[in-house]
Amino acid sequence: MAENGFLDLPAELRALVSFFDDDTRASVLVEFPNGRNDRVEKIYGNKAFQAISGKGGVEQLVRELGCEKWKDSTSHTGRAQRKEWRCKPVGKKHWALVCVGDAPVATEPQAQDEECHHGSQGATSNAPRKPESSEASPSSSTVRLMDWTRFDVPGLSPYLLFVKNFDWASTAVGSMDTWSMQLRLVVVSIMRNPAPRLIIWGEGKTFIHNEACAPLFGSKHPGCLGKPVQEAFAEAWSGIDAIIESAYQGQTTSHAHLPLTLRRSEIEEETFWDFTLLPIVGTDGRVAGIIDELSESTSVVRAERRRHSLLHVSERLTSADTLKELWARLLTGLDFAIEDVPFAMVYSVVDDVPEAISSNLNVYPYCPTDRKAVFEGGVGCSLDNDAVTKEISFGKNKCPSVISDACYRAWSSGEPAMLSVSDNTLPENLKLQSPERANGCQVRNVLVRPISIQTKSRREVVGILFLALDPRCPYDSESQAWVQVLTDLIAKSATLITLPEEQKRAQKLADEINSALADQLRMSTLQVEASDAKFSRMAETSPIGMFLSAADGHPLYVNNAYLEMLGETREQFNSRASQSIVWHDIVHPDDLERFLEAWKQVVKQKTPITVEYRLKRPWISLDRISGHEISGEYWLLANAFPEISSEGKVVTVQGWLTDISHRKFIENLLSQRLEDALENKRQTENFIDMTSHEMRNPLSAILQSADSILSNLNSAGVPILTEQMTIRHDVAEEIIDAAQTIILCGQHQKRIVDDILTLSKLDASLLVISPDKVQPPKLVQKAFKMYESEISRAGITTRLCLEPSYQDLNVDWVILDSSRLLQVIINLLTNAVKFTQHSKTRNINVSLGASYQRPTGRHHRVEFIPPRHSRPQTPKSEWAEGEELFLQFAVQDSGRGLSDEEMKSLFQRFKQASPKTYKRYGGSGLGLFISRELCELQGGQIGVSSVHGKSTTFTFFVRAKRFITNVTDEDKAKRPVLHSFSSASASPVAYGRRGSVQLTPSSGAMEDELSSQQTTSVNRATQSSKTRKPSKSGSTGLLHVLVVEDNLINQKVMSQQLRRAGCVVHLANHGEECLSFLQKTTFCESATRLDIVLLDLEMPTMDGLTCIRHIRQRQAEGSIQAHVPVIAVTANARSEQISVAIDAGMDSVVTKPFRIPELVPQMRNLIHEIEMQDFAQ
Repeated sequence: MAENGFLDLPAELRALVSFFDDDTRASVLVEFPNGRNDRVEKIYGNKAFQAISGKGGVEQLVRELGCEKWKDSTSHTGRAQRKEWRCKPVGKKHWALVCVGDAPVATEPQAQDEECHHGSQGATSNAPRKPESSEASPSSSTVRLMDWTRFDVPGLSPYLLFVKNFDWASTAVGSMDTWSMQLRLVVVSIMRNPAPRLIIWGEGKTFIHNEACAPLFGSKHPGCLGKPVQEAFAEAWSGIDAIIESAYQGQTTSHAHLPLTLRRSEIEEETFWDFTLLPIVGTDGRVAGIIDELSESTSVVRAERRRHSLLHVSERLTSADTLKELWARLLTGLDFAIEDVPFAMVYSVVDDVPEAISSNLNVYPYCPTDRKAVFEGGVGCSLDNDAVTKEISFGKNKCPSVISDACYRAWSSGEPAMLSVSDNTLPENLKLQSPERANGCQVRNVLVRPISIQTKSRREVVGILFLALDPRCPYDSESQAWVQVLTDLIAKSATLITLPEEQKRAQKLADEINSALADQLRMSTLQVEASDAKFSRMAETSPIGMFLSAADGHPLYVNNAYLEMLGETREQFNSRASQSIVWHDIVHPDDLERFLEAWKQVVKQKTPITVEYRLKRPWISLDRISGHEISGEYWLLANAFPEISSEGKVVTVQGWLTDISHRKFIENLLSQRLEDALENKRQTENFIDMTSHEMRNPLSAILQSADSILSNLNSAGVPILTEQMTIRHDVAEEIIDAAQTIILCGQHQKRIVDDILTLSKLDASLLVISPDKVQPPKLVQKAFKMYESEISRAGITTRLCLEPSYQDLNVDWVILDSSRLLQVIINLLTNAVKFTQHSKTRNINVSLGASYQRPTGRHHRVEFIPPRHSRPQTPKSEWAEGEELFLQFAVQDSGRGLSDEEMKSLFQRFKQASPKTYKRYGGSGLGLFISRELCELQGGQIGVSSVHGKSTTFTFFVRAKRFITNVTDEDKAKRPVLHSFSSASASPVAYGRRGSVQLTPSSGAMEDELSSQQTTSVNRATQSSKTRKPSKSGSTGLLHVLVVEDNLINQKVMSQQLRRAGCVVHLANHGEECLSFLQKTTFCESATRLDIVLLDLEMPTMDGLTCIRHIRQRQAEGSIQAHVPVIAVTANARSEQISVAIDAGMDSVVTKPFRIPELVPQMRNLIHEIEMQDFAQ
């Protein structure tokens, strides 16, 4: 039934109608107006009844049941239309008819009949009814579930959710799941009602109100929910106590304009209410609660009261002939406004002329300040009151009091002034309190209002009105309008009094002209309406939302597309607009502030805006490809611009709405996929770091153990157990061969780990080029030396060939990244060894050429691979000022060669020439890909040429610059090579503050070269608090080493190798033990000698980084009296991890795996450098 019809029903029938609305059985409510012989009238029939009612409708049903025969007021059962019906009287004239037979729409068991029967008598059950089955008939499936107190009903408003989730257990009505069916029905009913409704329930008089009451209760909402009414409305309880008690006694009471004092804002406000209290009968026949149908009539009462006041004032002012008489009659009229005007005072403004010259005014020119205000009288205040000033002069320095100053400001500006308690501008002598006026409340606000008239030359103030405002009423728009009408009424009467007869006739003529202009305006309006009709037709057919709003945001017009985007009908939109709820209910809370700021920009700054915002409603669409439903947030793009009047004010705001939800959905999808990719990348890097760390630790122990085997077997006698014995030559060779195999396999595994790390840095764009000076031939020879044992073992002959182009250009020292170049050479060299070791002819030739032009590859019959993508250039500051060169390297082997198909798979990530390559030669498929990336990083390219079954040549070139310097013969002999920062290489690397150096065994020419390298590359930037004299004991003699390592296997192996290398070794398991040991050494003036510390990073109790920070801090404080040489020994191989270690205070960082013969020279060089620096200080 219609909502208005529902509201017109008596209160005792509304709960029954709400029950029938959710019932799946056919139910109808009928009325016999004047007895059973008259025509029956259907009051309500639910959807199930409408589905089965025949042509005769309810009249035919009543006749078949024989309702006219039922003389008593008890329930009856009868059959009609092939169904069984239960009939129950409700009141004197109404009957409820419920189908309990074989109804086609019945989905509940027979027990439901009894529920309906008892429910009609007011009985309730605590057991909730089950919702309709999913297999209900079409008519029942369309019935909307309404009881949100028992079921999860979608689409509830925020306030209904607040009520549903309210802590009712702490109130007198108890938890919601214990509510009676009667209370549920009443609560659901009032919450659906758009008009203000409330319930007072139970002996505790618990207060429950709907959302329509919120504007009426002000700051009391929602705090009054669930409280006893005597607590929630304590200030008004004395006025409603007896009325509520009367309703609890079963009396239905109705009141109009009942005055109540409520504190719903900062003041106790005088309010008026119209309401009807309807008792609710409980299951025991007693009153269980009260329904209050209320509406506020404060505005109506005040408006009527003020209208009468204005009428009294107007009637008295019309008979005044002079201004003096006008003021007196004004006060008489205001005396009638007992409730709205606590007191009033009137001052007339006259010339302030001394009596001595008053008889000759024409002699003196007019001066605007020669005026004064003279007290004419007042109402609500006595004449002997301190506030009453008889005369106020407007001359300079003649306004000593607040009243005088306010009077002067009103006269001089022509604008009203407010004296208020809130801003402490109201003086104490104006805080009057009259028992006969305004209910005896103390005045809080006094309005000082000038009375002006328009003369020929100017607007002149002729009087000033002090008007005290009702302290029980806020000074809102209604009060302002009343004061304005009162002032205009006085000003008009004063103007008529001062006008001469000629001007009165002119005024009449002006009125006639205004009437003619009004007729012309009506004609123009008709033309505008015709134009508007054309615009409206265009707007209604537009697919874009269009709107026109007032400057305060109130909508003036919206088209259909606008409403479709909001998901509302025009009636729903107009209902919200009438309640001044335009945006808060539809805009997403997270975007509301931004939306309001954009609106302020249009109104305040008067500039067009474009803003994107979300709605609360979801966006649902259909994927055109898959046909599946997709959903997300509803996004709108709003373009708005202001319409500005000739006075520069914003009159309206016009604009358009565009649905951009699909675009935002795609953007969010792409953003989410990007985040997933970045997260996957981060997790991959973490996994690589962990894998590297876990693989490097055992590799270090493997290599050092193999070294131990070799060193033992190479000695004259081999001690086994406690006996001295010598192993046969052939057995010793087998053991040595096995140890060498362990070393080769360990190095191979390390290269794979290094390749993975390098690949990770390439993917993250963290690999950079660090140019330094180097001699390219020495770099190739170094690569040969590194793999000398592996090459010799395979029986391969290697050769370095300098091409004529290299010698013609007289290339010696060049600037490039030696570490990256060496890594490429090593990758190609190990590749060549793999494919050559099983061939009959085993030769590897490395050619080196140079040119000023970018190589094309024709010299070696190779076609270079195109670069994958453009890369950032190395900053010019990193390069020297020499000529730019291109160095070309060619690595040729005599292996089996490659077919055309196999060459297509080269230089790709994780790709080898063919699946057979991995089975026979192993490898990760990363070496060539990384080589290609490193060449491109250095401004070069790489390519390959091959003759299947004969040989393969890998050719690459890099960009370099000639190093220009005065090189002496001594420098040429030393030929120092400086290495840049590197993340991976084929040999262990020691990292210092100035760069890095690769560790190689200290033997032969390589030892001389490394010695020269270490001198120039190992570095530190720490300071010591006490200098030491240089001593050759640490740099050349016996080394005293402290090994700090938590892995017992690595600790044991490392200590054995160090002792075998001639070192005295001390052990510590973590950082704290290291610090304790340092206190017993010569660094702290103790007896135990110590030269250097090998410190692991990842340890329990105290890690290496924390330990080194403590060491450097103690050095600065002086408790450690000299600089302690510390080398970090770690499996963390990333450059950023190494940088953190150097920044923490490490002198050098060596990455695992490493070999002790390679580490010892680095240790000696570091000690020597520190001794030299201390000596220099």
